[in-house]
Amino acid sequence: MLKSRRNHLVALASSGLWSSLAQSQQPAAPSKLVRFVVPYAAGGASDVAARLINTEIAKRLGQNVVVENVVGAGGALGVQRLITAPADGQTLLYGSLSETILVPIINQNVSYKPEDVLPVALTGKTPVAFIARADFPGQTLDDLIAVARKSPGRLTYGSPGIGTFQHVLAETLKERAGVFMVHIAYRGRQQIVTDVMGGQIDIGVTSVPNVAPMISTGRFKVLGISSATRSALLPTIASFGETRALRGLDLQTWGMVFVHPRTAPTVVDQLNRIVNEVLQLPAIREARMKSGSELSAPLSPAEALAFYRGERDLYYPVAKRIKPE
Repeated sequence: MLKSRRNHLVALASSGLWSSLAQSQQPAAPSKLVRFVVPYAAGGASDVAARLINTEIAKRLGQNVVVENVVGAGGALGVQRLITAPADGQTLLYGSLSETILVPIINQNVSYKPEDVLPVALTGKTPVAFIARADFPGQTLDDLIAVARKSPGRLTYGSPGIGTFQHVLAETLKERAGVFMVHIAYRGRQQIVTDVMGGQIDIGVTSVPNVAPMISTGRFKVLGISSATRSALLPTIASFGETRALRGLDLQTWGMVFVHPRTAPTVVDQLNRIVNEVLQLPAIREARMKSGSELSAPLSPAEALAFYRGERDLYYPVAKRIKPE
């Protein structure tokens, strides 16, 4: 009987994530680190979001959780770090739509597929803003579509680069509305706003948090945002849901916690419960809202997977036609 009990506790501990029974028998935190991979540089939106929840996740796991920035190849190197790690729940990825879905669809040189990561929990969504130069002859996305239809190929729009979410989003709008605009690819988002204000390009496609602080300057217009409903950061700006040609679309970038696809369901369930619990903490919710994230209802592992697959299927047709640099 004693030997059987010892074997049971060893099996629990070997998973790397402690159940309540294992914690009660051995209160000291395990020595093995949990690595929380962020596929972008320190200080960026993904890094800030991961570090916001990192400490609280560590408390609930009873383990040290270390954020590890793995930068390069449009986020692909960070995804590769997860895929090549053991499937034991000791390596997590804070991923977005871009590197988990769009990069492997667009870039044939990337060796992984969207199915090679397993979503644990959705942390939030962030809409994108369509901005226009101050003298643009319109105030809304309906106006933008009307101008583009009247003068095909005359309007230019800027995105942070070929294959970025903003690029794919704008191409989706073009396809849905039946319009043609010329894409100008930038390396980063800040120059987009500058060039819209200077009149070098007609339209900019960039994140809501990137433009919200500058609206009061009056040097550009915000025509609309890509979510189905209005943003708390821009409550006076109409959404896709209010745009005639775009109703039914809710196209937002998002953050999710991922694990290796062969991770045990019990580990996935535990991580899902912990991440969802952390996301409901008042301080975390407030910080996320201030950053422009649209808070989502907690999703189960099955719901998170269904959401992820739906996003893959939604963007695949447009993303597949984009040629990488």
